[in-house]
Amino acid sequence: MLNLGENLSEQEAGRLREVINRLLAVNFLNKEQEREHYLVARRHRQGLEEFFRFLGWEIVFDDRHECLFVLSPEAGCRRNLTREESIWLLVLRLIYQEKRQGLSLSEFPVTTLHEIRAKYEAFRLPLFNKTRLQELVRLGTQYKLLEPLDDDIRSDDCAFRLFHTLLYAVQADTVEKLYQKIAGYEPEKEEGLLDEVDAPPAAD
Repeated sequence: MLNLGENLSEQEAGRLREVINRLLAVNFLNKEQEREHYLVARRHRQGLEEFFRFLGWEIVFDDRHECLFVLSPEAGCRRNLTREESIWLLVLRLIYQEKRQGLSLSEFPVTTLHEIRAKYEAFRLPLFNKTRLQELVRLGTQYKLLEPLDDDIRSDDCAFRLFHTLLYAVQADTVEKLYQKIAGYEPEKEEGLLDEVDAPPAAD
């Protein structure tokens, strides 16, 4: 029997509703950016697991990296990425994997737009224009995968903090596998490359 929300104060029940609505809208949640939501989810972990199981979904708590995400088995709840979006996330994930070595779990890899462009050039991938860059950064911030640390995201010196949620947005065990995924990019393929990226359809 689902008893999520029972015997809770009105304030705590409201916080829990916010967490559920956040997870249904944007699958990923990390402690670094949303500490209160994360702690609420941890307090009601068992109830949330039962609730999402009832929906046919899975909620995964990564205590080591202090993040969580929900996964729907239904293809209709997946976001179909464009080729540009697929490549963007693959490149970010590769940079994350390369830079996280030697860092403690409390630290997040930081990259720059210059480094991102350099990866594109190394793989001979088509570069994004300024308008597309804004849209790609917005995609990353919407799903709590990165955070710009400077105001001008178009500057080569603009820094981006990469969050551990990238581990789940783009699943790959090794740097070599990420290289293979990027190298396997097919210019004529219209759909996104990343079956592992789970996101709800756009609200509009």
